[in-house]
Amino acid sequence: MRMNILLILALLLLSATPTLANWWAEPVIFEATYYADQNPGVREQLGYDEAKLINHWAKFGLKEGRRSSPVFDAKYYLKLNPDIANAVGKNNYAKAADHWYKNGRKEGRPSHPDFEVKRYLKLNQDVARKYGQHNYLQAIDHYLTIGYQQGRKGK
Repeated sequence: MRMNILLILALLLLSATPTLANWWAEPVIFEATYYADQNPGVREQLGYDEAKLINHWAKFGLKEGRRSSPVFDAKYYLKLNPDIANAVGKNNYAKAADHWYKNGRKEGRPSHPDFEVKRYLKLNQDVARKYGQHNYLQAIDHYLTIGYQQGRKGK
C-alpha cells in the first residue's frame, strides 16, 4: 500500500512538469560534453559523466539558464525573441526551452549566439539543397550530428 502511494506521488510530480519530461534530455536542448565544457566548475566536480551532468542540468542548470547545447541557449533565446519572453517570463528558462523545442526551432527562431539555423542554411548551401531552405529541423540535426564536428560555421 505504501509503495502504491509513493508511485502515485511520483506520477503526480512528473505530471506537474510534463514538458520537462518530453524534451529535457534531447540533444538539441542538452548535450553533456558541451554542458561540461561550458561550465568548468561543474566539469571539475562531475567530469564528463553524462548521467550526473543531466541530473545537474535538470536540478540547477536549466533554472539558472546555463548553456546546454551548441544550438540552444535559453537566455539568448529570450533576449532575441521578446515576444516569447513576454509570454513565458524573461527568466523562465524551462518554458523558453519548451517553446523552442516545440515551436521555435520549427520557425527558425534565433536560439544561440554561435548558431542560427537560417544563417547556417545560407552559409551551407549543400545542406540547404539537401533538406530545403526552410527545413529547420533537419538543418539543426545536421549541424549537431555533422556540421559542428566538421567545424562548419553556425552563424
